[in-house]
Amino acid sequence: MEKKKVVKKNINKKTTVKKTVAKKKQTKKKGFTLIELLAVIIILGILMIIAIPSVTKYISDSRKSAYIDTAKEIISGARNLVNEGKLGMYDTNTTYYIPASCIQTENGTKSPYGEFTKAYVGVIYNGTGYKYYWISVDDAGQGVANITPLDKLDTDNIVSDLTDSDIENVVESVGIGDRSEIKILNCSNNSNTWDREHHIDDTSNNASEENGGGSNSGSGSGTTSNIVCKPATTLHTTTCERVSNGCGATIGNGNTITYGTLVNGSPKAGDAYDCKVTSTGGYTERFYYVGSSGENSILIYYTNMNDQTTYAYDSSNENWHGPRTGYQYLPDTSTWNNPGLIAPGTRSIVEENGNGSTNGGTIESFTYTDKAARFLTYQELSSACGSSGISTTGYLNNCTWLMENVGYYEKDSGTRSYGYWFETPQSYYIHDAYYVHGDLRCVLDSNVHTTSGYGVRPVITIKTSNLGQ
Repeated sequence: MEKKKVVKKNINKKTTVKKTVAKKKQTKKKGFTLIELLAVIIILGILMIIAIPSVTKYISDSRKSAYIDTAKEIISGARNLVNEGKLGMYDTNTTYYIPASCIQTENGTKSPYGEFTKAYVGVIYNGTGYKYYWISVDDAGQGVANITPLDKLDTDNIVSDLTDSDIENVVESVGIGDRSEIKILNCSNNSNTWDREHHIDDTSNNASEENGGGSNSGSGSGTTSNIVCKPATTLHTTTCERVSNGCGATIGNGNTITYGTLVNGSPKAGDAYDCKVTSTGGYTERFYYVGSSGENSILIYYTNMNDQTTYAYDSSNENWHGPRTGYQYLPDTSTWNNPGLIAPGTRSIVEENGNGSTNGGTIESFTYTDKAARFLTYQELSSACGSSGISTTGYLNNCTWLMENVGYYEKDSGTRSYGYWFETPQSYYIHDAYYVHGDLRCVLDSNVHTTSGYGVRPVITIKTSNLGQ
């Protein structure tokens, strides 16, 4: 029993020791000292001193970035407006200014600081493409004071304390590069008319063109222009050399023949256009407007292919297969590779009355494999020049644009082909197809296997929206 008491006493003693140790540990726990609190406050103060300018700068930079993003969105909208071809911005001597208020964007035309009060997209044309610029101020006085190329436009261009007059003074008096004429668009009532036109006598008052926003060509990329053909500014001419009959009913020997007309308003048959048939070249190829079909416009080349070489329509001497021989000499899509050209693809050919068969049989659908152009049709010419007397000598006297570079104006027509094939077969004579005859200035038919006298003249199709006005 004595032993048990000793053990129990020892256990109680150990328990008392543990409680004492725990109590001592509890008494050692204390709060922050004044020095510790001061240290924390100082550290927080230092962090705030460092952070506040950084946050302020971040907010400022974000607003400036939003300003530039808005400007670029408006420029993109301007590009779409230009690409429609309705503003006629083709003069290489002119600086064009489009007010931001004329341009519709998803996010509107408000800057992060306030409403734009004076903001413009500058546009110049260099003969092959466009360059875009920006100048602006908003009602908070924030803006871009100088005409700035698109690819140089960034937050560093934004300055403060600008006024509307600062911007107006520039736009009304400063051209870009060597463009000495200024045109400012006024679309206050969707009129799309030019508000002012200036001529700058002091060409030193022009902004630098250096590194202007990228040029545009082709379509579909968002950075390229969709305009394929723009109105010609001059017309082709030759001299009539026919002594006896002259060149047409009214053009005598020695007189000048003028081909086509200059565009004046909506396009009409015979209007002359300079077209860009390659993705990288300029507007260097002459075409004449024939007519429209739905949303598309149809234009014919000014000359035959391959230096007046003549070809058969179809060497099989059967007219219901389509121009199987002649079509091979049309430009293919790798040569005329402007994506704005609509490839003819497979076509349902009809005879002159619009029927799908000749006396030889049903006219087969014809595929212009890999070609960028096709032949003119009897119906298209009839619509352009009139359907009466189409086979009568002199019928084309009023459509001389269809006879450039054929045997029409020379004493010896042998130095030119007589004319060029149509796509259209003759309904009655199963070996014949139609062609323009330059000598007689009318439309006739001839054996499709004939290899002398008739050439291949390309006809292109483009969206009417890609036809400059």
